Amino acid sequence: MSDRTAADLERELTMLAYVRDRLRASEGEHFRIPTTSVDEVLDALNSIERSPSDPT
Repeated sequence: MSDRTAADLERELTMLAYVRDRLRASEGEHFRIPTTSVDEVLDALNSIERSPSDPT
């Protein structure tokens, strides 16, 4: 995994939200995108925010 910070991941989530909004604006309100990208960013964010003493 790369050395991304929580701020980097928050920027990625903001970008994904923007892309989703733009796609919905052009494709319709019910347009859905796969959540794989969001899941990966959230997993990385959670692993960064987890304290070193937290084994979970």
